[in-house]
Amino acid sequence: MKIRLLEFDYLRALAIILIVLGHSVYNSEKGFPVLLENLVRGGTAVFVFISGFFLHAVFSKNFELQSFLVKKLKNVYVPFLFVSVVGLAFRVFGWGVIDDLPLNKIGLNIFHTVKNFYVLFPHWYIPFIMVVFILSPFYLGFSRLPVWRQLLMFFLFCLLAVILHRPHGNAFVLQSLLYYTPFYLMGILYSQHRPWFEEKHQQILTIAVVLVAGAMYLQTYVWVWVGNYHKSFFGFRGVDLQFIQKIGLCFILLAICQMLARREKTNAWLKEVGDLSFAIFFLHPLFTMAMANIFPLLGWRGVSGGALFSVAMTLLVFSINFFGSFYTARLFRSLLPTKSRWLIGA
Repeated sequence: MKIRLLEFDYLRALAIILIVLGHSVYNSEKGFPVLLENLVRGGTAVFVFISGFFLHAVFSKNFELQSFLVKKLKNVYVPFLFVSVVGLAFRVFGWGVIDDLPLNKIGLNIFHTVKNFYVLFPHWYIPFIMVVFILSPFYLGFSRLPVWRQLLMFFLFCLLAVILHRPHGNAFVLQSLLYYTPFYLMGILYSQHRPWFEEKHQQILTIAVVLVAGAMYLQTYVWVWVGNYHKSFFGFRGVDLQFIQKIGLCFILLAICQMLARREKTNAWLKEVGDLSFAIFFLHPLFTMAMANIFPLLGWRGVSGGALFSVAMTLLVFSINFFGSFYTARLFRSLLPTKSRWLIGA
């Protein structure tokens, strides 16, 4: 049991590192290597896989929807609201002080910012995951089905997702719900049938590597598409290779975490990153916004460059986003140990 939980601590850490890295890409489509961008984008899928795992592994016994939702409101939605208010204040400062916009234009910008129920671009995930939490009885019902029905539902949802793609701006919650449900179901399946997955570990890992390598190659060199696939609900734009790649990547990252968890010595830093993963998720777009506001004041503008320059700048932006969020979360926990979960989610 300890190894299982530890491996998922590590997996949360790798997931948030991947997410922040994907949000730090510099010179997208203008110098940053497309193959690498296609790998680092879409890390949210791993978060959804982890969430599905814990729904079954931790909450399925004696599940009570009301207490479950109250806990999620406290640990997820309240910090989301707090950080959103801070983020909105950043935006208003930028519009009013830096851009010198009139009040009516600022008011219009505020409306267009909050109309999709989130302020900071990665936080589309929170309205989506809250709907997933509300639908927990449906997902737990899935776990009680015969295996053949579980597999049929899983593959049908996968088929729908690869055709549906993610919504424009990640704003349409229903489309996100349908797209990410296979990852949630996969987490439930892994928790429920873990002995089978462990027995077939090598074969699954081989398939995962083939899926990731094949999907990345096709997406980068054959049916070229940079990063995540987004489209309208009813439009058709081909098969979402990013979805297929991330299915495989979940198991590759999990295998790495299992290997780390079997070591005699716990990786304390990685475990702490996993523990602070939600806080880092909430906070890192504030650092992105701060850079967008401050750098122009210093006379720093976006510069084009080749692959090496773009990767170096991406690592710089990632370091500011990730370590700024990490150490801010640490500071919150040390100064407000009983309230930090309400404010930043950890």
